[in-house]
Amino acid sequence: MASLLQSFDTCTLHGVSSFLDPHSLGSIEAAAAFDHCCFAESWKTLRMAAEQRLMCRPWWRKQGGRLALPTNHKHALRELAAQLKSLVRVPDSWIDCIRKRSETVIEIKPRLAESVSTVGGVHQGGTEDIAPPAIATVPLSIGGGRWDTFAVGVQLASKCLGCVGEAFLLGAEFMTIRNGQRQVFTVCFSPMSGRVFVRFPAGEGLVAHPLPDLVAAACGSEVELDAVEAFMFVSTSGNLSFGRRQTARGQNGHVEWSGELPQEFLPPLAVEKNASLTFQIDKLMEKAQISITWAGQMLPISAALPTSQHTFDSVWQNHEW
Repeated sequence: MASLLQSFDTCTLHGVSSFLDPHSLGSIEAAAAFDHCCFAESWKTLRMAAEQRLMCRPWWRKQGGRLALPTNHKHALRELAAQLKSLVRVPDSWIDCIRKRSETVIEIKPRLAESVSTVGGVHQGGTEDIAPPAIATVPLSIGGGRWDTFAVGVQLASKCLGCVGEAFLLGAEFMTIRNGQRQVFTVCFSPMSGRVFVRFPAGEGLVAHPLPDLVAAACGSEVELDAVEAFMFVSTSGNLSFGRRQTARGQNGHVEWSGELPQEFLPPLAVEKNASLTFQIDKLMEKAQISITWAGQMLPISAALPTSQHTFDSVWQNHEW
């Protein structure tokens, strides 16, 4: 193998290696043991391709969310490959309240009392803060352009689901460009309260109540919930739907849907959209776990939309975030 490779000049060797994946390139590099500059250029090419793929990830586009990569292109590619496999990234500084347990599991805990007075504002996951703000948003790597569809499913579990309340929200972020400035419009859903929230770029808010409050509905009931699943689907036309399914005594209930939030209600010029998890830690009274159970272009068969999906018709009111 080495003698064959030595018969190639540098340009030919680089041309051949540029068609290889990382595993094959590493094998040839080990066999060749020469012309390190040529292989460095090939690793650099693969690194640049990986960085380009990561540009579709919401947290990577934010300069503060990018990792400090090694100067060695091969080692940097290893770090980038790990990021490409990631569905969600949680800032390390949030670990006391919001911790990433695995690629699909996030654990949330109430904030320590002494730190409550020092925190405020809204934060998009990606810039390191001392503690998570009152409203902390973590974008997921699933999303797309204006006409793309995507679906997400999560499971919320806790010893006391009623103590979670609206501390966790599943939603979607719509990114628009206005006067050259990036603006984010967010729609999110509380699986526990059944309410849907809107947050405009300037901070104003709206709220509607399309599904019953599970905490209120459970009062006086002898059946305790084991977990609650939440689903979100964004259609090709841009319509947005939220669903919810309860699990009690190991049995799954049926999925109830909010109705379609019509495209006219959402930003007409959104150039990108992505799923997101929003946490209101100061509303949390008991530790909880959020598991990402589904991510794809369509919903799972077990949570399919009804054939006659009704339009979202709940009354909107002003909401202060």
